[in-house]
Amino acid sequence: MISLIVTAYEDPNSTKECIRRLLEQKNLNEKFELIAACPDEPTKKVIMDYKKKHPSIVKYVKQDDGDKNQLMNKIIKIAKGDILIWTDGNKFMEENSISFLLEPFKDPLVGIAGGRPTSMNERNNLFGYWSHLLTDSSDKVKQKLFREGKFVEHSANILAHRKNLIKKIPLDVAEDAIISYLVSSKGYKNVYVPEAKVLVMYPRNLKDWIKQKVRSIKSHEALNKYVPNKNLKMKSFANEVIYGVLLSLTHPKNLREVYWALLLYPARLYIWGKSFYEIKIKKIPYTANWSRSQSTKVLDYKK
Repeated sequence: MISLIVTAYEDPNSTKECIRRLLEQKNLNEKFELIAACPDEPTKKVIMDYKKKHPSIVKYVKQDDGDKNQLMNKIIKIAKGDILIWTDGNKFMEENSISFLLEPFKDPLVGIAGGRPTSMNERNNLFGYWSHLLTDSSDKVKQKLFREGKFVEHSANILAHRKNLIKKIPLDVAEDAIISYLVSSKGYKNVYVPEAKVLVMYPRNLKDWIKQKVRSIKSHEALNKYVPNKNLKMKSFANEVIYGVLLSLTHPKNLREVYWALLLYPARLYIWGKSFYEIKIKKIPYTANWSRSQSTKVLDYKK
């Protein structure tokens, strides 16, 4: 049995589409349950509507506070599946993604597998183009690391692992990074499955983009207290410069995109500087509380 898990937060419309896609996954022959959690009443109503239609499959879990990692620990205890598959309520699985993600687990030595987040933003503006450039860059890095048998850090947007390998997720670090590390450190195989895709809406204005990127950097810097080997950390300033330069030379399709790609360098330098200032100078630690901006809501998504 597998557990499909949706952690949602104040976004009923997106959560409705997220769950619909999970329930309508093709070629999913495994017995499964769908666990959906949220703190707010509008999103809860969406979940309960699905529960009425599928009472033996859908389960609702109340989120008691804003700590996402604490919520995940709560769900780990009650999930019945041998394999847990995580996503967020504002992320949309592509067709067959779950079956692709489950395929590696036929090997009993596979402990964790992750899919590929892809941008649903329009590519015809600065922030939309940045989202495509960065997700494509991340995909190329992960594919290279996986081919070389090196550690791959997966995204919580589309992440699967064997339940018995994780007892508790630390509360002061990015959930996806620490789960990837904890499972891999136990000697289990770590598999990247680019065919398993999930659609993600990325920030559509500068304020939200900076907020999201700084939060991501801070969460990964918090890994230092758990991960002794720096080679196991995918997200670093050096990695972003090296792979960012390589992809920006080949990714743009026209002169406008070349210009947008060049603008990304000062922007990334700024967020790394801001992150360093908050971590080292102001001593503001990462917290796993939910943080979602209006510009990442899928307001105008059409099937």
